[in-house]
Amino acid sequence: MDKGLTNLVNQLGNGLSRGLKNGLVNGVGHNRYTLNIDGLPAEVSVLQVEGNEQLNQPWHYTITFTSSDKQLSVESFLNQNAHLSFNPANSSSLSDFTAEGLNEPLKQLDKLKQSNPLDSLNSLTQFNPLNPLNSLLSQGSSRTLYGVITQFSQLSVSNDEARYQVVLSSQLAKLALSHNCAIFQNQSVISVVEEVLRGHGYTGIDYRLALKEQYPEREFITQWQESDLEFIQRLLADVGVYFRFETHGEHNCDVLVISDYEQGYQQVADIVYKQPSGTLDNSVESVWDMTLHSQMVESSVQVQDYNYRDAQTNLLGEVNSQLKDNTTYGTDYRYDEHYKGLNSNGNGSNTNNNDINNHNSNNDENSSDIDTDGSQGSNGNSNDNDNNSVNTNSSNSNNNSSDIDRNQANTSNGVESGEWYARIRHEHAISRQIVIRGKSNQATLAPGQHIRIKGSTIAGIDEGVMILTVQGQGNRSEAYELIFTAIPYQPLKPYRPEPIPFPTIDGTLPARVTSPNNDTYGYIDTQGRYRVKFNFDLKEWRNGEESLWLRLAKPYAGSTYGFHFPLIDGTEVAVAFTNGNPDRPYIAHAMHDSGHPDHVTTINKHRNVIRTPANNKLRMDDKRGQEHIKLATEYGKTQLNIGHLVDQNKEQRGEGFELRTDEWGAIAANKGLYLTSQTEPKAQGKQLDMQGAITQLENALSIAKALQNAATASEAHGADTDSQEQLKATLTQLAQSGIIAYAQEGIALTSPENIQLSTSNSVSVTSENQTDINALKNITVSSGESIGLFAHKSGMKVFANQGDVNVQAQNANLNMAAKQDIKIDSVDGKLTITASKELTLMCGGSYIKISSAGIELGTADNVYIKSNALQKMGPKTINISSPILANAISVTTNRICLSCLIKAAENGEMLVISGER
Repeated sequence: MDKGLTNLVNQLGNGLSRGLKNGLVNGVGHNRYTLNIDGLPAEVSVLQVEGNEQLNQPWHYTITFTSSDKQLSVESFLNQNAHLSFNPANSSSLSDFTAEGLNEPLKQLDKLKQSNPLDSLNSLTQFNPLNPLNSLLSQGSSRTLYGVITQFSQLSVSNDEARYQVVLSSQLAKLALSHNCAIFQNQSVISVVEEVLRGHGYTGIDYRLALKEQYPEREFITQWQESDLEFIQRLLADVGVYFRFETHGEHNCDVLVISDYEQGYQQVADIVYKQPSGTLDNSVESVWDMTLHSQMVESSVQVQDYNYRDAQTNLLGEVNSQLKDNTTYGTDYRYDEHYKGLNSNGNGSNTNNNDINNHNSNNDENSSDIDTDGSQGSNGNSNDNDNNSVNTNSSNSNNNSSDIDRNQANTSNGVESGEWYARIRHEHAISRQIVIRGKSNQATLAPGQHIRIKGSTIAGIDEGVMILTVQGQGNRSEAYELIFTAIPYQPLKPYRPEPIPFPTIDGTLPARVTSPNNDTYGYIDTQGRYRVKFNFDLKEWRNGEESLWLRLAKPYAGSTYGFHFPLIDGTEVAVAFTNGNPDRPYIAHAMHDSGHPDHVTTINKHRNVIRTPANNKLRMDDKRGQEHIKLATEYGKTQLNIGHLVDQNKEQRGEGFELRTDEWGAIAANKGLYLTSQTEPKAQGKQLDMQGAITQLENALSIAKALQNAATASEAHGADTDSQEQLKATLTQLAQSGIIAYAQEGIALTSPENIQLSTSNSVSVTSENQTDINALKNITVSSGESIGLFAHKSGMKVFANQGDVNVQAQNANLNMAAKQDIKIDSVDGKLTITASKELTLMCGGSYIKISSAGIELGTADNVYIKSNALQKMGPKTINISSPILANAISVTTNRICLSCLIKAAENGEMLVISGER
């Protein structure tokens, strides 16, 4: 045999001898732990291990080790992947003799094999002296933890070595270093947790879901100033979901297991209850020093909440998940679990369709916008495109897809309802009623494991226990020993984690109102709600979809009435939160900012202004001595100005009030309208205080009656005082619908065009003094029946400065009489009196009768003719034609046909009597 080969065989034998002697026989130099850190070239030797594992928490192991390298850098450790192995009893002797004599000879054998093709050498080098020792590894269980170094310390340095300490943590622990404020919409709790995990590089290998329930989508989930770890812990605990860790046997990594029922526990081999006896127990793993602590818990959980979408529904519910349990007492009343229905989560067929957004200005783009309170979503159990199909544990081989398929029948819209929350909260109370503590030397014991304990002295745990926490320690010379807490395994009393309070937002947060298309008007849904973009939200959303629909708090509200000024896209709002819950936002109020400046500032600080984007405005100016109110709209510049009237430059332009418009105006009052310039000082008196006006009406009526009596006595036409009497009764306190106008200093109606007074009844014009009617052209007085003119005292005068004065009685007599003289003068012309038949002049019984038959003089006394001469000549006559009475109409009735009159007026006819068409 080659001399070199002989030396190598001798070295192998010597190394094997030393290893067996030191490790297996004498037990000296045995190390139960191995620490491997990626990229660390230096060899380390574990001195001490302290572990801390809890259900629903990342695990942490503090490892103290030594190394001959006294200058290991921080960069070599922090954020480096590493794994810690718990070696079974005696297995570390393998590392002893490999380190002392086998590794180097085996390396030399490999080199020699590559350079020497001898078959004998090949057969020799195929021999592995470690194979016969594999049986030694079966004594005790092994475990490897894969994680990341989160802390590193150098403790001391000696001449030979340096002592260091690291903390090996689950990869999940790194999520505690990422603090975020984020928004998630229309996702289930599980979907949000998956999104957070994937954001940290988790794949389907790194976590798996073992869920019984299908969790509904939530409209709005907020992460508020929490680490990503705290966030997912809170979300999962809220719905009664726990998580634990296991090791992936194929990919050698830590696996996060998320589950909500007992099938998610890790099933492990039974363990015996036995007090250890030092070296005489042959390293048998066992449990000892078990204690039990129990306490009374609430017998039921009562929940209550409020859902404004279904405000009349009672959401009060109570659940006792263990009706036959007499060890409980009392009720845990919990308000604001944030559920939508007592028996339904609002995602089923009973959806309130009023949440559909029918905003007309949103076009077809938003025609499908439906409030997510009424949508049915998946539970988010999909896990990285089914990458979890890899078997992560021999005892839990079902991947996520099978979990979902298997539990599809369990899906209902009762998950996350009020009674569902009450049930899982009571299950949490029951699950903490009994707590078991004990000790063990089984290093593989971990939270989330279901394990049976043989020979236990504790009653009621025949089905085993579920491990909650594990705290252990060990060193080079002492076996790893741990203290654990557990609860009895009872499928009918499932474990639920303790709910974690949500972070509260005590004040308000800034946000901006949004819309899909920068809408000119408010972008609101059928319930008057808005969508906003939170300033803290770093995600990118489609415009108008940055949040759920938010209600706007108002100073006044009721059934289809209240106080609401629509908020426009871009308006800054302050968002508050019901009970401080980040998932329950509402708009508290709107704010001005640098981009949307306030319309009331120091330059107009005395003005109180409500103004809309279209400049509809209510302005109330409190400047002392110049108070005014302006109510205005831009359309037609329609305004009501009252008080101290000013222009746009704040210069006075009037006092009192002004109602104006560039368009049409109307004043309507169904019961009556009183226009007056008479007011009481300081706005005293009553609204219809019209004594002055009524006095005037009474005076007018008295004058009319007095003149009527005089006219009647003179056989002249009398006034229609009955109509005036009725009008006075109508207008007094506006007993009936009428209009009365009164001004102490006079009323003037004037127009450059026509003015018309018209009535279906009587028109009365009465004055206590003089009544004047003036016209630069014609004055026409027409009557369908008669015209009566009566002057009680001072007579009548009819003068025509130019033109003729014509008086005609076209179908009757013309009668003129005077108590005294009648004088007819033709100042500069002739006087002609004609009669077509006969003319008679009479006085004192004497007469002159003129007709076509001749002239007749008659007297009872003498006829005197005084003249220079009296001549008799031949017969002669003068023919003078009588005046033509134009369009004279025969009177056949005393009533006028109004329709005939209108037709006659249209045809230019003078008058039409009833029946004359």
